[in-house]
Amino acid sequence: MPSTQKHTRNRTATTQRIVDALEELLAEGGIDGVSISLLAQKADISKVLIYRYFGGLDGLFDYYLRLGRIVPQYSVALLEQMRPITPTDLAPIWSGQALQLFRRVRASRSARELLMATVKEHNPLADVVSQAQDAELTRMVGQLAFVEGADYQATSAVLLGALSHLTIQAQQNRPMIGIDLRTEAGWQRIEAAVSLIYKALGRLATDSTTTQIATRPQGFETTSW
Repeated sequence: MPSTQKHTRNRTATTQRIVDALEELLAEGGIDGVSISLLAQKADISKVLIYRYFGGLDGLFDYYLRLGRIVPQYSVALLEQMRPITPTDLAPIWSGQALQLFRRVRASRSARELLMATVKEHNPLADVVSQAQDAELTRMVGQLAFVEGADYQATSAVLLGALSHLTIQAQQNRPMIGIDLRTEAGWQRIEAAVSLIYKALGRLATDSTTTQIATRPQGFETTSW
């Protein structure tokens, strides 16, 4: 095997071990429980490699959050397939992707810990996590907007921000307006309400005279992430 291919293969395998170690440490103790020494120990590698590949914890967290393990990565082909055929398809696309995203977050302890980090104050590493995560959410929202002439960013900030807060409340075993967020029944109520809100927003976009909806020809079914 050529040396360049072997190097690439080794680097890919080592990077995966570092990412796996990061997820384990996050699940065990949040971002405060992550250090270069512990990562190297858990991944069974030299600390030098972590610095060489990522430059430090800032670079590693930024890399991890842009992998698509938390906020999905959509290919051009998939986005075209997801594009609404009719304006009434907007609501299920919006609600489906938002709810699926937070189901994944709720199912992953490391993802929940990263979400918790976004509300930490006076913590440089938490700032890196927050900025990288916001950049990924901004990208996702822009890709799934499928509308022009509406402030989809502000609307998404309200809805995704609310889901983020509710997820953090659940992580801390706290209710919201009497709803037990530790239970599946509680989240079913939340998801039903979110779907209803997106349905109303989709209807507003359809009825608006200033909003344009980018639909596509019929022939494909909407695909979920």
